[in-house]
Amino acid sequence: MDRTEITAYLRQVPDLIEEALHGLSDDELRRRPSPGEWSALEVYCHLRDSAQEEGVRVRRLVEEDGPTLEPYDQEARAIERNYQGEDIRRLHTALRAFWGGLAYQLEGLTDEQWERGGTHPEVGPVTVRSRAEDEVEHAQAHLEQLKAVRQQL
Repeated sequence: MDRTEITAYLRQVPDLIEEALHGLSDDELRRRPSPGEWSALEVYCHLRDSAQEEGVRVRRLVEEDGPTLEPYDQEARAIERNYQGEDIRRLHTALRAFWGGLAYQLEGLTDEQWERGGTHPEVGPVTVRSRAEDEVEHAQAHLEQLKAVRQQL
């Protein structure tokens, strides 16, 4: 994907998520398909937090020389931030803000900034471009997960 395709996709992620979840009741959004699996709402919250985290990572890659990016425990975060108790209206707003903000941030970078790098302890060497590409793949995988959860309901 080129830069324009990446940022265009990132901008449409909130619409794609809302489309995948359209018509589900609050109870259905919170229902876990099976023990140990995330509900649709929890996946939705995870995607919000992922875009927020990537925005911070991109900023560090651009502003710092060779930063080491911090991983996080997504399961612990889901508990700490009470994903299951999230208000869906607030979540819609936050998701649009963070995914739109990430796209906006990336659109404003120069070619040189897109290639700035650092290290992620779980991945190894990364660049702004590789993080953006990974975020597209991450969103695509979770959209498929949301569709599967919906079918199980």
